[in-house]
Amino acid sequence: MTKILIVDDDAHIRELIQLLLRKEGFDLYEASDGLQALNLMEKVKIDLAVIDIMMPNMDGWQLCKEIREFSDIPILMLTAKGETTQKVKGFGLGADDYLVKPFEPIELVLRIKALLK
Repeated sequence: MTKILIVDDDAHIRELIQLLLRKEGFDLYEASDGLQALNLMEKVKIDLAVIDIMMPNMDGWQLCKEIREFSDIPILMLTAKGETTQKVKGFGLGADDYLVKPFEPIELVLRIKALLK
């Protein structure tokens, strides 16, 4: 089963994404910041990460950079930061896709499925 890690400090966003993706048959894991995400990734082989940018302890930029040091899993940045400069930064750090909040649920599902092809 495909393992997806959802990293966001907003519990409601994590819950919404889990509801969407559970219906699609994915095995879901969650973390509320970058440090928790890295700790979890030491124990579980994650297939794709959905990462928010603005989080405590370690933000999404740093997490993306850290993941790229040991993994080439698909990374989708899911954030309220929608400016072009922010998107360029995300792709420059190794993100594979970038979706701005608020988002259409079906678009998130389709983007994740496309990244997993």
